[in-house]
Amino acid sequence: MLGAKTSDSYPISEETADPIMDMKIEQSERRGSVLSGYTVITKSMIGAGMFSMAVGCKSSGAILAIFLLAVAACVTWLSLRVLSTLALDFKDTKPTFYSVSEILIPKFKWLIDVALILNCFGGVIAYVQLFGNLLATGLWGVIEWNKSSFSVENAALVIQAVILVCLAPLCMMKEISGTKIANLIGLGCIGYIFIMTFVYTDCAEAKADFGSLMGPSNIFGLFASFPTFIFAYACQQNVFTVANEMEDVSARKLNLVSFASVVTGAILYLPVMLLPYFTFGKDIASPYLANFKQPSGAVSIPVMIAYVFASLSVSISYVLLLQPVRCSIMSLLFGTNQPTGKKERTYRISIVVILMLLSYGMAILLGKNLDLPIGIAGLLGGNTMCFVCPFLLYLKRYGFNKKSVFSLSVMASLIFAILLYPICLTGIIYMEVNKAKNPSS
Repeated sequence: MLGAKTSDSYPISEETADPIMDMKIEQSERRGSVLSGYTVITKSMIGAGMFSMAVGCKSSGAILAIFLLAVAACVTWLSLRVLSTLALDFKDTKPTFYSVSEILIPKFKWLIDVALILNCFGGVIAYVQLFGNLLATGLWGVIEWNKSSFSVENAALVIQAVILVCLAPLCMMKEISGTKIANLIGLGCIGYIFIMTFVYTDCAEAKADFGSLMGPSNIFGLFASFPTFIFAYACQQNVFTVANEMEDVSARKLNLVSFASVVTGAILYLPVMLLPYFTFGKDIASPYLANFKQPSGAVSIPVMIAYVFASLSVSISYVLLLQPVRCSIMSLLFGTNQPTGKKERTYRISIVVILMLLSYGMAILLGKNLDLPIGIAGLLGGNTMCFVCPFLLYLKRYGFNKKSVFSLSVMASLIFAILLYPICLTGIIYMEVNKAKNPSS
């Protein structure tokens, strides 16, 4: 038959041809390892969200914050397992969110990449805001300049521009596994901040009675705070890339990366969420490092170093979030017919330059306002890309088996994620309206 394809055992007609085989493309050399995959997933997870966890407690209360953190961790681990399964199933095609959705849900194939762009680019903007303000604050007490004519805000703008120029070569790299060393440096910085958090918090000196810190101020505060935890755990955007670049990729390796990354996030998030909150109570600031001041208002040298390390860590996270945004834009532009050679390099560099300029411009416009962008990005982008789409793709590919515990877990998680849209959006709107009416609250 004209146009028919053949396998080793039987002919395949055009009507029955497997679309997965139709989109098979040549594999590039795999150089990634379990370690590089772990550093990519973990470092893309641990970023700006780490510094907002304590503020999330202010809305939800400590008990429910722990519960929400555990729920976000469990659902994140499940979605990572789902995406790893799909990545292995489609491994001969170098899958992306777009290519897999083009096969499984073709009418909505654009939705996943749009959600990924919304979530990751929202994070990219927040990271530009953070690494400029953090480094400017950290250097404020070390470098002597004319502070009356050159404010910390102006310093942050200059620092943001300089850091973006320095990050450009990493952002333009074709393979994300090449960032392993940078990721390890970032994780080392996080380790310092993690240890310092224990040194500069003292729950015995808490500014409020512990009982008043345990429960939410109101039910809407609870609803509004959950997207913060979704954003903090968001890392699913890099699963396909890690699988595509991993040498001798297998379920065991990908599951190890997923489990280790989620556990690392939970171990780091729990103390940096609770200790500052219990120490400073409802006065907790975002980022929580802003509370680590001496009685005179001065900032000690170790805290200044923490600001610098936090800025460095967030800068590396910027690279890890910009890469999937670039890939999703390429997917939307070219689908499965991706350009190669000089054409691919030209598009890659051009898109990165445009994205970096846009992120810088948006960071200037937003200033220090992080809470609302993170909440919206976490709900509309993060929830869609990290939870809804992976579970929907899995059920579309493998179907629903009511006798399978894993399948039941996926279905329950999908329903839970869908319900988050109206519930959390109501909470976010209520809290923002309440802030507008009561600025001091």
